[in-house]
Amino acid sequence: MIIGLTSFLSAGKGSVCEFLKIKGYLVYSCSDIIREECNSRGIELTRENLQNVGNELRTKFGPNILAIRLSEKINKDITKNYVVDSIITPAEIEELRKLPNFALVFLDADSKIRYERAKIRLREKENVNSFDEFMLSEKRELESKDPNSQQLLRCKELSDYMLNNNGTVDELQAQVDELLVKLQVKFKKKMNWDEYFINVAKDISKKSTCMSMYVGAVITKNNTILSTGYSGAPRGTKDCFEWGYCFRRKNNIKSGTKFELCASVHAEQNAIINAARQGTSIVDGVLYLYGEIAYQAQNKMTDIFPCFICKKIIINAGIVKVVCSKADGTFITFEVKDWINDWKEHNLLEDTVGYGTNYNQSIK
Repeated sequence: MIIGLTSFLSAGKGSVCEFLKIKGYLVYSCSDIIREECNSRGIELTRENLQNVGNELRTKFGPNILAIRLSEKINKDITKNYVVDSIITPAEIEELRKLPNFALVFLDADSKIRYERAKIRLREKENVNSFDEFMLSEKRELESKDPNSQQLLRCKELSDYMLNNNGTVDELQAQVDELLVKLQVKFKKKMNWDEYFINVAKDISKKSTCMSMYVGAVITKNNTILSTGYSGAPRGTKDCFEWGYCFRRKNNIKSGTKFELCASVHAEQNAIINAARQGTSIVDGVLYLYGEIAYQAQNKMTDIFPCFICKKIIINAGIVKVVCSKADGTFITFEVKDWINDWKEHNLLEDTVGYGTNYNQSIK
């Protein structure tokens, strides 16, 4: 989850960042990039200088440049939670909305309360000699026709949520806690059944004892798991790792041919066999298949489709649908009835869906 923060001067964004940091959020700030630029040039860190250098960067590289640089950092590990502070232009908001699970929060507070806080904070030599000077300093940031300049009023309009910081620190923290619950509900990703069972098959594939391919299979019916299997040697025999080599490669067996000449049983075959051993009917079931190229410890996803032998067994087992993982992280669904109809018109060598393995791709 990524929370963007925008506000008027001294509304309390720093406090919100501290609350979220305690909860494990990583805190980034658009203004930090400007500070780095000022430090590299030896420019004093005053609010006016930060405004001027920020405007200069946006003019030179585009109004979204600060957000672009922060997005690059965030995308290195998008699984973590982040706070992006000091968002002051619509272009920055537009750029950050490209990130997944992004919400913009505007923090508001009465101007006189913010003035009193600014006098205490005295950060970066803010102009706090009088309330009038404080408001004059803020006016530069409220609105501008220049897309490279601060436009806080427009940022306020674009915000998804608003927090009010006229009260105590505890009251503000209570608002943040409530906001996090709302965001948790909003960004909850409901995994569909195909995604769920493909992920189960992925975990099962880790049990594989085939040196070439790690493959896992799950057979379900009415979204209930009936049987599982992984690619590996028959029970009680030595697998490729125990032999120390891949039998097929050692004997120069062409990829995609002579599937019977292999030390392992395919995952989908094992899943069907395991169902039979348990006396479980898999008629009208769905088979999920996940696979990775494993040879030479590559462990990278590949298109994993059933071979000719497995397709024939799947048909006779009464399975109606097969869902297979692909190299790009997606998956493809096959209706078994389509295989049957295809084989009424074409022979095995003309099969429209190949096994999807190639020794050459596995050793690049």
